[in-house]
Parts: sequence; C-alpha cells; structure tokens
Amino acid sequence: MDSFLDSIKFITDTFGTRITGTEADHETCKYIEEEFRSLSSNVEVETFPVVGRALQNLILFLVWGYFISVVAYFFIPFLALVLAVVMLLIYYLARFKDRNLVNLLTRKSSSSNIIAKFEPVNEKKKIIIFSGHHDSAFHMPLFEKKISQITFIQNSAIAGIALLVIAAIWKSIFFLAPVVGIFKVFSYSIGSLVVDWLLLPDLIFLLALIGLGFGFYFMANMVTNTPVMGANDNLTSVVMLFALGKHLKENPPKNIEIRLISFGAEEPGLVGSKYYVDKRIDELKDSININYETLGSGKLGVIAKEKDNNVVHDNELVIYLHDLAEKHGFDLPAKQIHFGNTDAGSFSKKNISATTIFAFGKNDIFDLWHSTEDVVENLDEQLLQQAFELTIKILEELDK
Repeated sequence: MDSFLDSIKFITDTFGTRITGTEADHETCKYIEEEFRSLSSNVEVETFPVVGRALQNLILFLVWGYFISVVAYFFIPFLALVLAVVMLLIYYLARFKDRNLVNLLTRKSSSSNIIAKFEPVNEKKKIIIFSGHHDSAFHMPLFEKKISQITFIQNSAIAGIALLVIAAIWKSIFFLAPVVGIFKVFSYSIGSLVVDWLLLPDLIFLLALIGLGFGFYFMANMVTNTPVMGANDNLTSVVMLFALGKHLKENPPKNIEIRLISFGAEEPGLVGSKYYVDKRIDELKDSININYETLGSGKLGVIAKEKDNNVVHDNELVIYLHDLAEKHGFDLPAKQIHFGNTDAGSFSKKNISATTIFAFGKNDIFDLWHSTEDVVENLDEQLLQQAFELTIKILEELDK
C-alpha cells in the first residue's frame, strides 16, 4: 500500500489550502473524482451553492449586532430589544435548525460532493457509507488557547444577549410608563439627551456588557483570514477513502453496497453532507454512515455525542464498533465531544444510523484542529495504518 502521508503531501503540495468555494477547492474535487473513477465505474459528482465563510460571517454578524444593541440600550431601548431578539433567533436557527440566515446577505460560490459506489456481488442487503471531507478551515487561535473553556466563552456571550433582552424590556417599559421611575437611581445628560440609570434593569445590563466582552474575545480568536493546510482535518479521511476504494476494487463486497463520499463544504457548517442526505432521505433511511475525522494525530475513538449541537449518534452502532474493535485488538473508546461537529451529524439528525471515527488529543477533542500546525509533517503514518486496518475489519464484519 502507498504511504498515507505521501498521498496527503501530494494533495497539499499540489492544491495547498482548500477553503470552500475557492479554485483550490474546485481543483481538489476534480482530483478526487479522477481517483475515484480509477477505482469504481460508478462515480457521481453533485455540486451545490455555498458561502465559504459562512461560520465567520455568522460570528461577525452576531457580535457586531450585539454591540449595536448595547449602544442602543440607553438611547432607544426598544431598538436594543428588537436587535437582541433578532440575534438570538439567528443564533438558534443556525445552531439547531441548520438555517444560517446570514447567508442570505452573502454572495455564494459552489462546492461538490464526490461519491463512488461499489455494488455487491450478491443481492444488496444494506447501504454502508464511509465518508470524510476535503475542504480546509481558517485558523482559529481559540482552539489552541482555551479549548477546554470554549463552550463557556461562547455560551457566556449568548447568555449576555439573553440578559440584554430582559434589561431592554424593562428599560422600554420605563420609557413608555415613567411611573416605574421609583427604580431610578440617577440621571445624566449627554448634550440635550437625558439618560436615566435604573437600579435593577441596568444591573442586568452590566452583566450583558460582560457578555459582550466574551463575544468580542470569541470573535477575535475565531475569525481570521489565515487558511490552514488541513492535512489532518481532513485529508486523512480522503486518503483513507482512497485506500478503502483500492481494497474494494480488488475485493468487491458480497452483500452490501459501499459508498465512499468525500463531502465538500464541511467547514462552513456541514453543507455538503446535509445536501446529500436531504436529497436522498428515503433511500438512506436504513443505511449506515461511518464518517472519518482527523485520523492522523492522537488516539483513535468513536464519537457518541456532539454536545455543542446536541447531536446523539446511534448508540447501537457506537457500541458495535467499540466491541468489534476490541474483538480485533483495537482500542476505540466512545467519546462525547464538547465542541465541534462532524458530517455524521447530518445523518444522525435525520435518524439515520451514523457516527464518526476520529483521533483525539487533549480534552478528547480533534488534534491539530484549525491550527497552523495542521501539516503533514505532524501526522502519524502508523496511526493511519491502524485506522485502515480497523476499517477493513469493520467492512468484513458488516459484509457477513
């Protein structure tokens, strides 16, 4: 077998960073298609619209909207209330309903999913999907500085917006019905404008102001213009799919249809995998998805839950993979990751059996994640070989 690291190095040397929707992303898609066509006679490419900086745009929109709400609080509290409610609504829809409304304001480009199918020799009993993604991310220094506190920082900012809503409601009532002025502590003037300081709502506002500080800190350490190479996240999955395709070309499955999918636009919010699942929801209802993430550094594990988005993967599948790995001498502990999400979530949210096999580092999270250190020189060939050997055992067991 060819070296996994040599294959990754070829892609990074040839195409460089692969931000969704860029020319490098498009050229990488063409290369993966060519590789898949050398392995399977049934290859499909599906292209979809995408905003490459969707996540960054969302963070910027929410934090600056939060800032404007805070400024408006003393002068036009009802405006502060409306803006804060809009920010919470946009956040909720993006995080839990997969509807990033900020994308409506942004010009779109495109990316692609590349799918290779391997039909069984006998009658098809099930569809098994092995997947990963080929796009790379922007540098996010917060993952290097405060990975264990990242959920607290994010949620503190969101809680601040919620507190601003409460304070703004109270302040708006005072402006409309000054009888509640019994809570007024003092007033001060800015030119001809008189600003009243109220005891309870303005104390709540101070907490909201602290939340804004967390928001700006989050934004400063999550939104950059520096693309990373993405050797571990997630070219390790792409070369794993190549190796698996070579194995299947020589050893066709007997009873299951195998699909190998390299998803596009994972980094802007799992766009490619969502597009794929939504188009085929009825066809895939009895299938299994085993997704791969960051296989090249750390220790192998399987994700049971992605806590940030409240995605729970199929517990039976997680236990099955854990026990199967143990049976064949592999250690594959089940993990609950507290931040981040994977393409398996697009399947699990639609009640399709899915999980992600990954390699984890400190705090049980993806290693070299969105880091400038995510280069091929920092990856472990032996770990990738181990992941491939485990994959073959999984494939053999599922095909029985």
